[in-house]
Amino acid sequence: MKGSASLAATCPSTYNYIIEQFNQALVRRHTTLSLTANENILSETARTLGQNRHYDRYLFNAETATGHHYAAEFNGMHVEHFPEVDELKALATEATQSMFNAAFVEYRVLSGVHCTLSVLATLTNPGDTVFSLAPACGGHFASRPMVHNIGRRSRFLRLDNHGQIDLAGFDEQLHGLGHQPAAVLLDHGLTTAVIAIRPLRELLDRHGFRRTLIIYDASHTLGLIAGQTFANPLDEGADILQGNTHKSLPGPHRALIVCRRADLAQQIEQSISAGLVSSPNLPSLLQLFMTLVEMHHYGKAYAQRMCSNARRLQGALADVPGWTVQPTDTHLLLLEGARCDQAAQQLNELGIRVNNKRIGSRECLRFGVQEITRLGISGQDLDALAAIVGNVLSNSIDPADRHRLAHICQRLNRVHYSFDQQVQP
Repeated sequence: MKGSASLAATCPSTYNYIIEQFNQALVRRHTTLSLTANENILSETARTLGQNRHYDRYLFNAETATGHHYAAEFNGMHVEHFPEVDELKALATEATQSMFNAAFVEYRVLSGVHCTLSVLATLTNPGDTVFSLAPACGGHFASRPMVHNIGRRSRFLRLDNHGQIDLAGFDEQLHGLGHQPAAVLLDHGLTTAVIAIRPLRELLDRHGFRRTLIIYDASHTLGLIAGQTFANPLDEGADILQGNTHKSLPGPHRALIVCRRADLAQQIEQSISAGLVSSPNLPSLLQLFMTLVEMHHYGKAYAQRMCSNARRLQGALADVPGWTVQPTDTHLLLLEGARCDQAAQQLNELGIRVNNKRIGSRECLRFGVQEITRLGISGQDLDALAAIVGNVLSNSIDPADRHRLAHICQRLNRVHYSFDQQVQP
């Protein structure tokens, strides 16, 4: 196969071969910077906790045996109990309840898609209708196949030209539907402004659809909600707030489900315990707990800086010929232009990780400043980065840009807004 390596023929030592490949790659990684909207970076505090070999273990949703400290029971099976994990979970739960003003938190879902699958499988029934955002409006590509795969019927709702729910169009759909939809899933992946939830709730109520659930997937904005720079959908009428935890929330690749209704929380807990999760991957769960505690301490300052950095980058790129930069109230930046595909390739090849998306029939580049913000990028370095990006967008790459980028990367060598700040070098 082209590009593959034959270990038997070319490598006397498989170990040496593998290590050499990754050591070479690490050289490049140290001069690579991420502007993708779907990634972030863990603190060293959280990373180290999850990499401890003593926690490469099962963690069941077990009950401690009476009179015991380290013994627990799960489905009639005696297992090890981790009291120190319970202590950290209690701190994380207190932090999460405070940040999202919600009593019920489910940590065991393993990813954003698994999160959505768990909620829909639990709170809707086969044959139910589930509305989600049309992919052309930023809806997740996996939502419709997922809804179909669990035996529900999928319908799309759309956003208007102002990025708000097209209530008139949705009203017509509801009139023609003939039955109450089970849920409306707002799964937006291009969130640059708050989507008003209250008018959607009021519209559903006017139709008599008070039992229709509004499920808000905040995968991109969970950190902004926690940091109080983005409206909490639960305050506006959403029933479920969910999302993965590795975008504006700087945690591991996992997810959260948060709600205020005890009946929904109980259904979700029971369903997940009954077979949607066995063990929730303890190492990354510890990283999530630590990240949530960190966000409780540093989240407001972090969220504010994310938004200010996004606005600064927006201003710096506003005059690049051939590109339209959309206004933003979040950490996300959308740039529309004719060269999106080519520019994305050029930026990635240079060492600036980005991705391109489609909004209806229009191509755009999607930038996110959450990782460089957590790495403490200065205003001066952000302006220098914008100049490099501007050269690529203008198709006038300066050979010295790679060298300039490496210098910026060298200064982004410590995670800010975290407990790493408490550790003396």
